[in-house]
Amino acid sequence: MCSRNNTTDSEFVKTFQYVVHIPTFALGLVINSTALWILCFRLKNWTESMIYMTNLIFSDLLLLFSLPFKMHAFQKSGEWHLGPRFCEFVESLYFVNTYGTILLIMLISLDRYIAIRYPILARTLRSPQKAAVACTVLWLCVWSASIPNYFQKSPTTHQCFMGFDEFWKRADIPLTMLALFAIAALAVIFCSVRIIRTLRRVVEEREEINMSTSMKIISSNLVTFLLCFTPYHVAMLLYLLARKCYMPVEYQAPLRVFLQVSQCLATTNCCLDAMYYYLIIKEFWKSKHRIIP
Repeated sequence: MCSRNNTTDSEFVKTFQYVVHIPTFALGLVINSTALWILCFRLKNWTESMIYMTNLIFSDLLLLFSLPFKMHAFQKSGEWHLGPRFCEFVESLYFVNTYGTILLIMLISLDRYIAIRYPILARTLRSPQKAAVACTVLWLCVWSASIPNYFQKSPTTHQCFMGFDEFWKRADIPLTMLALFAIAALAVIFCSVRIIRTLRRVVEEREEINMSTSMKIISSNLVTFLLCFTPYHVAMLLYLLARKCYMPVEYQAPLRVFLQVSQCLATTNCCLDAMYYYLIIKEFWKSKHRIIP
C-alpha cells in the first residue's frame, strides 16, 4: 500500500454532511412514509410494480435511519459510544440499503422491459408472487454480503464509519460493489432506452396519454439513478486506484473528499425517488386497474 495522507475528515466534509443529510433525512422520512401509507391503506393492490415500489420505500427508510448515526460519527471523528456491534449494524444498514436500492431499481427496469417489450412472455415471467420471491432473494443476497463487515474490525474498536483500511487494502469488496453498480447501470440504461423508444412509437401512432406518462416514469427513474449513484462509484474507483498506488499519493486526500461528498449526494436518492412514487401512484389512481409502467 502507498503511504497515506492524514485521513481526518475536513471541516468542509462535516459541514457538507449536515447540509445534505439533515434535509434528506427530514424530507425522505415524510415522502417515504406518505408513499408507504398510500400503498398500504389507500391502493391495496399488490401488483408487481407495487411490490417492487414497497421494497424500494423500505430500503430508503432503512437507509434514512442510519443517517443520524453516520452524521454523529463523522462529527466526532469516528468516536462511538453506542457499542461496536451496533456500529457494525448501522454501517451495514447504510451500505446494504444503498445497494439494495440500486438492485431494486434494476429489477423494476427489467420488469417494465419485459412487460412492455414482450407482453405475451410477460404472462409467464411476471406475477406478484414472482416479484415477491425476487425481492426476497435480493435481500438475502445483500444482507449476506454485509456479514464480512462484522469481522473486519476489532470488536473493541470505538470508531464508526471510519477505519476501513482493510476494506481498501483487500479491494475485493469495493471491486464487487463497483461491478454490481456497473451491471445494474447497464441494465437500467438498456431497458429504459428500449422502453422509451417503444413507447414513443406508440404515442406517435395513437397519441396515448397513458404511454406518455409511462415515459415520464421511466425517464425520471433513469435520470435519478444516474445522477445519484454514478459520481459515488466514479469516486470509489478513483480512490481505490489511489490507495493501490496507481496514482500519486497527493491525490488521495482530494479523492477522499470527492468520495465522501458524492456519498452524501447518493443518499438524496431517498428524496428524488419521490418523482417515481408520484408518477406511478398517479397513473394507478387514474387507471384504477393494473399498472404497466
